[in-house]
Amino acid sequence: MKERAYFYKVFKGLVMGFGMCEATFMAYMANIAECRNRGYVTVRSLKTHLAATGIGRRTFEQYVSRSIRMGLLEKVPVDGKYDYVWDMKAYFRLVEIVSMTTEPIRLRIFCQEIFEKQERLVMSVTDDEMRKLKNS
Repeated sequence: MKERAYFYKVFKGLVMGFGMCEATFMAYMANIAECRNRGYVTVRSLKTHLAATGIGRRTFEQYVSRSIRMGLLEKVPVDGKYDYVWDMKAYFRLVEIVSMTTEPIRLRIFCQEIFEKQERLVMSVTDDEMRKLKNS
């Protein structure tokens, strides 16, 4: 049986809210989640993750830490490596949040305030806050 090709979008709102490298990291993690759902083993070496994303170790670890704080990612140790478990429900909620506006400066400020300064979970962002982002 031949598998169909698939890809993950790097959503414009994620690029505006977090930057291209972090948005690419998020799309990569969503791809790993899809591979896991298809039955593939997703435990890989750090070297493999770095090569796949094209980012350095420090940046990768920074994105992992922020994603964990945001409730997007769980880092599970397995045989001296890590399996990264991406929460697709939280990810789709984040995509919904960053799709509320096309104003990059406003979106970047919102994301920095909510996810960096306040260190909130994606799932804690209310519909009311999303409406304010859309209408401001």
